[in-house]
Amino acid sequence: MKEVYLMNDGSEVGRNVEFILRDDIDDLRDCTLVTGFYGIGKCGFITINHMVQVLGAKRIGFILSDYLPPFLSVKDERLILPFEIYKYENIIFVSAFFEPYKNEHRLFAHGLIRWAISRELARVVVIGGLDSRLRTNEDVFAKCVYSAAYNDLFPNPQIPMMDEGLFITGPMALVLMYAEINNFPALGILPYAERSRPDPIGASHAVEILNDLLGTECGVQDLVREAENIENELQSIEGVLQEEAEDQDDRDKGMFM
Repeated sequence: MKEVYLMNDGSEVGRNVEFILRDDIDDLRDCTLVTGFYGIGKCGFITINHMVQVLGAKRIGFILSDYLPPFLSVKDERLILPFEIYKYENIIFVSAFFEPYKNEHRLFAHGLIRWAISRELARVVVIGGLDSRLRTNEDVFAKCVYSAAYNDLFPNPQIPMMDEGLFITGPMALVLMYAEINNFPALGILPYAERSRPDPIGASHAVEILNDLLGTECGVQDLVREAENIENELQSIEGVLQEEAEDQDDRDKGMFM
């Protein structure tokens, strides 16, 4: 493995986001980067991990940060790190198994866009979710947002624009924000999903949109069939993260007692 990119935010000395790729990975020019975070219905997380598995994408690297979540998991007899980079043909997947800590959202998103620019990637696609209670047309399964640079290169996407008056939050918002600031093509896909629980059905709509967008043939049958197991797995992850957050709060409070 080798470090290929180190992003340092000069306003916060010592805080870094590192992108580490395999030694045999060189030219990623014109690839599409696809990522997603937890968000509404956990659609981003479910979509990316499903496509990585079904397409057989190869792990080519990792993302490290100063506040890397201190968790590991195991899948197919292999360690799973919090932030992993996968490649399938001309698609780069960034899988966030655990979401970056809130105090590092901005740095992580900024680093992701700067890395995409430095590697001359074609575009970034981010998967999120929209509260299904806002759905007014049963024939519309998702909405989208996009940067000005994306609209210039890929005009008239076949997904309705997100309604005015709604807001995107968290890492997805910051990735799209930094793409806009840096004049980089970025598309946000927001399938309608249940806010109160992980929603594999909502994620399946994002997968189908990505199939059309990227020319992939990633089935969603397993995703729909395994909905209950996926929900249970994500609820377990959320429980671990909640315990860690509470422990961190206790440690922080202890510093000032």
